[in-house]
Amino acid sequence: MNWKTILLLSLFAILMGFLSVFGIIPDFEWLMWLVIAIVSGYVLNKQTKKLLFTHAVVTGIIMGVFNAVIQSVLFDTYLLTDPQIEGLSQWPTTIEPQYFLLIAGPFIGIVYGLVIGLFALIFKKISKSS
Repeated sequence: MNWKTILLLSLFAILMGFLSVFGIIPDFEWLMWLVIAIVSGYVLNKQTKKLLFTHAVVTGIIMGVFNAVIQSVLFDTYLLTDPQIEGLSQWPTTIEPQYFLLIAGPFIGIVYGLVIGLFALIFKKISKSS
């Protein structure tokens, strides 16, 4: 496993965590995540020779965890800056919303890692045909 590349790509999630918590990119956050997935897929294709898809999923999981930790730790600020999150704090559950974010983060990261893996495989196919 190329841990250096995985951890460097995961820094994007820390940036996105802070940007989302402070409400800097509310309308186009999904677009930023898409660009990050494309860039991550490209970089993983260039930097790894084996287990490309595994690298992508691990990267996604770490990104999900990093992002969830930032959003959970700064949850009060997140509530003030993102009106969509307000509904999360009003759920009638026994689990606090911060903990819900922490639990959901790795699972969201798995799905995101699959998206990164898809882009990595597309770049691999393109680079083989060139």
